[in-house]
Amino acid sequence: MLMSAGQEALWVAHQLDPDSPAYNVVLAVRLRDRVRTDVLQEALTALVARHELLRSRFPATDEGPARRADPPATVRLDVREVPDADEAELVRLAGRAGREPFRLGRSGAFRAVLLRRATDDAVLVTVTHHIVSDATSQWLLVRDLFAEYGARTGQPARAAAAAVSGWDEHVRAERDFVTSPRGARAAAYWRAVTEGLEAAALPTDRPRPPQRTLNGATDEFALDPPTALQLRETSAERAATPFAWLLGTFQAALHRSGCGDGFLIGCPVTTRFTPGTREAVGYYVNILPIAARLSPATTLAETVESAQRQLRTGMAHARHPVELLAGGPARGPLFRISCTLVAADRLPIEGLYEGPVRLGGVRAELCDVPQQEGQLDLTVEIIQDSRGFRAVLRYNTDLFDADTVERFGDTWQRLLGASLDAPATRVADVALVAQNDLEFLLALGSDTP
Repeated sequence: MLMSAGQEALWVAHQLDPDSPAYNVVLAVRLRDRVRTDVLQEALTALVARHELLRSRFPATDEGPARRADPPATVRLDVREVPDADEAELVRLAGRAGREPFRLGRSGAFRAVLLRRATDDAVLVTVTHHIVSDATSQWLLVRDLFAEYGARTGQPARAAAAAVSGWDEHVRAERDFVTSPRGARAAAYWRAVTEGLEAAALPTDRPRPPQRTLNGATDEFALDPPTALQLRETSAERAATPFAWLLGTFQAALHRSGCGDGFLIGCPVTTRFTPGTREAVGYYVNILPIAARLSPATTLAETVESAQRQLRTGMAHARHPVELLAGGPARGPLFRISCTLVAADRLPIEGLYEGPVRLGGVRAELCDVPQQEGQLDLTVEIIQDSRGFRAVLRYNTDLFDADTVERFGDTWQRLLGASLDAPATRVADVALVAQNDLEFLLALGSDTP
């Protein structure tokens, strides 16, 4: 069975640190009604029968990594009784279940853990390795799991899902594209984008270890409602998306934080380009190289315009796997920093991000647990929902202290605010310290002995 270029890269990353949870994708839901574990197991078996990657293993062979699909019944629900856990302990246990490492060659890349405090009080933790999943996939599998559960417990069945493409079919299409004239043009485009640039690298608090590590933590901030509204209105006036505006000012913040005048960041995007892939669980992701080239005269508006242009043009070439552009170890990594958008209203389970919903007749709500920390120096996920925008910054703790990442977030927000108030302002002219703080610091330096 076939593996995509992205999967092969993830397999290599796993071999370098097989105990790391950095590539574990987690969706945990709190269940507030009685759940029949025998029926949930039946639903789980039906789920993995439908989505082949969820029952796949990835052993090493003499020819390199391989994929093997096991029978659906081999994937078992892991029920853990936790009757004495309080709320905090339950969330802690959910996080721990999400962090447990995978043994890709032996036991595969998917597990479902039910932490049961009572018959009508539990948390279901679904965990995949990124090699078989992405953000959309994690929500798809939970949606399909509870659709199967509801169908077996007399709940009204949702409309039958569209047929899903087999993974081998997707990989063949990827390989055919790479060797086609369109693939050659896409490769040439990405070579031009990346020419002469290296991966953005923020100044670190500690020396970079000789071998890459995957230890991480998370910081986050939300835009206040007036700023979120201003972002939507101003970006629309200038024919840009809110994400492009945030991405452009993110690049400006990296520049002002020590990344230099020219650098690359990665922007993960979906590769679900055909109807058969839109309902499928899998690693349907490519990472677009986004270039920053700034000068002392570059304005905030110009960083936004550049981001908008690169996103639009880059999507036309997104079928070409970025892993084929890396250029080998001599070039170094293509990315150390990434930024992506998660549009909550486009996820397969409507409303779960914002409050309780019913899944298969069961009351459920999101149980937010840390995940995917330390994949790169810094990965940023912008979550957009009806309440506004929230930025989740996951960083490598062997490189950065929490204060450093928080300070970078403040810089980004200050540049964002300046861009909304006065887009023609030069990036270099934005004050990164509030006026009252600046006056205080100047006063400290004015005293004479």
